Amino acid sequence: MTKLPLETQPDPTLEERVVSTLVVAGLVRRRRVWPVWVAAAAAVLVLAFGVTVFRPTHTLAQGKTYVVLLYEDSTYRPPAGNGEERVAVLARWADSLSTFGKFERALRLSGPGTLGGVFIVRAADDADAARIAASCPFTQWGGHIELKRLEQ
Repeated sequence: MTKLPLETQPDPTLEERVVSTLVVAGLVRRRRVWPVWVAAAAAVLVLAFGVTVFRPTHTLAQGKTYVVLLYEDSTYRPPAGNGEERVAVLARWADSLSTFGKFERALRLSGPGTLGGVFIVRAADDADAARIAASCPFTQWGGHIELKRLEQ
C-alpha cells in the first residue's frame, strides 16, 4: 500500500463529458470565444473612428490674406549645414501660426534674385499681419522681410 500514489489524475476526457452532459440537460451554456481577429478588427474600427472624429482641424482665420516675402540679401547668413535647421525653425513657426488658422502656405523660390521664400498668411487687419511678420524667425539670420496684402 505504501507504493500507491497519493493522488491519481482523472481521465482527461472526463471534464468534456461532464460539461457536455450539463449542456444537454440545459444547466450550462457554452461560452463562445470570439476569435482574435474579430477583436482586432473592432479595435481598428474604433481607432479609425476616433482619429477621424477627434483629429484637430484648423480652419483659416477670418480676415485678409497677406504675403510675407523673405529676402536673402547681402546681410543674410544662413545657419551652417544644408539648411535643415533653417527649414525646421521656419516649419515650427508656420505650425504655430497654423494652430490659430493664420497660416495658408509656404513657398521656396529658386533662381536669380534675392527673394528666397514666401509665406501666405491670414490676418484680421494690417496691424495683425505686421505682428505675424515680425514674429518670423527668418530675421535671426540677417534676412529681411517684406509684407504685402493680397488683393483679390
